[in-house]
Amino acid sequence: SWYYHNGGHELHSELGSIFNLKSFLCGNTGHQPGGWFNKEINSVADLQGLKFRMPGFGGKALGLTGASVQALPGGEIYQALASGAIDGAEWIGPFADERMGFQEICKFYYTSGFHEPGSALCASFNLDVYESLSDSHKAVVETAAHATHSWNLAQSNANNAKALDRLKAGGVKVLEFDDSIWEAFGKAAKEAQDGFMDDDLFATIRNSYEASMESTYSWMSMSDGIFAQKRDKFRV
Repeated sequence: SWYYHNGGHELHSELGSIFNLKSFLCGNTGHQPGGWFNKEINSVADLQGLKFRMPGFGGKALGLTGASVQALPGGEIYQALASGAIDGAEWIGPFADERMGFQEICKFYYTSGFHEPGSALCASFNLDVYESLSDSHKAVVETAAHATHSWNLAQSNANNAKALDRLKAGGVKVLEFDDSIWEAFGKAAKEAQDGFMDDDLFATIRNSYEASMESTYSWMSMSDGIFAQKRDKFRV
């Protein structure tokens, strides 16, 4: 809703123009899990000093909870886990994680991470080249990006569901973080974002996103939210 109808795409374009780029959402791998661990995480105390691979804003926030955050490239994660150089890692989701082989080393997999609730990808074009296109060709690019974004999200959800079943069948223990850990994540995420509010564009984007989220929350909670609760409760 925010990206397509409440100003997100316009702000994305403003950000891209700094680098002479024109960008569109063009893929989504869905909600990313909390990650793989070599032990159960039952409280915030279990995060203290934990060597965990997580890049970006999520990694910055996780570090504020007491974890020792490692920013490793994807190709180095498996060996780091196998050697004990790190205690855990997050990647993308069950399907991609399974292909990386993390289940061969770690047996504790936490669903629903705080760090990437909607892992959007984008396609970027040289702004000068894009502006030289005719309006009809620009429309083709935008329509293709929209279609790819929707298709990729559907593909990710389908593949992740099947992969999660395979991981469970293979002995992986799938768990959820305790509410006290979620509370710590929330506080750390806010602190991490607050640290960048002196950047005008960052502040504008954050405020725009949060305003959109607030405006759509009441409708989403009373429509999809209630339906999902009742469907799961009374499923026959």
